[in-house]
Amino acid sequence: MAELLVLQHTEGAGPSAFVDVLDGRRSIAPWRLVAVAEPDDLPGDLDDVAGLIVLGGTMSVTDPAELPWMPSELELLRRAVDEEVPVLGVCLGAQLLGAALGGKVARRDAPEIGYLALTRTEAAVGDPVFGGWQDGAFQLFLHEDEVTELPDGAEPMLTGSDATAGWRLGSAWAVQFHPEVDAAQLESWAELPALAPLLEAAGVDGEALLEEAHRRDRNVVPIGRALVGRFIDAVVRPRLEG
Repeated sequence: MAELLVLQHTEGAGPSAFVDVLDGRRSIAPWRLVAVAEPDDLPGDLDDVAGLIVLGGTMSVTDPAELPWMPSELELLRRAVDEEVPVLGVCLGAQLLGAALGGKVARRDAPEIGYLALTRTEAAVGDPVFGGWQDGAFQLFLHEDEVTELPDGAEPMLTGSDATAGWRLGSAWAVQFHPEVDAAQLESWAELPALAPLLEAAGVDGEALLEEAHRRDRNVVPIGRALVGRFIDAVVRPRLEG
């Protein structure tokens, strides 16, 4: 049976709030966590891959030479889109998709951190993944890099950030925000030494951000889970059944 592969780049940046959705759809496609930094874990071909969910991480697409596994992942993402395998990229995953498909990724002047309200573009209204987005829904942004130039043919799907919040190209969907992160996950990130300088550079108070996370959790988390649910139900399932 074809598997849904969840590509993980950093141990602390896992599928988090997505797990319940992934577990609940095992009858469509069982899922497996893949440690991208372990070269043998990446699939050699896509014959038994139902789809890819590409998670975030602390590394930068702008320094591929520093990461020996990155060229292999970029090639995997290119092949996936060429072969019309569904891909959902999240934060770093969106940047990897952008770079793999010919777009440009660059470091921001300052990190973008916080909960932002997002609205669909006209192109998103009929989209199987973004079409069900609740306009005005908030999601968490926490990134230093972003796709500054979309790949040729890609369409913006969500607005509300000064980055491209969501976009699509063929079988690839990408979001710059973190629909998988709940307040508990953000609390664990807040304990990491690397987050403090990012918060300072963004001018964001860490305690206030965590308070907002707990306040928004009951709305933000279901919206993120619904997004990945639509990806599986409306994109992965029809491909497997077709």
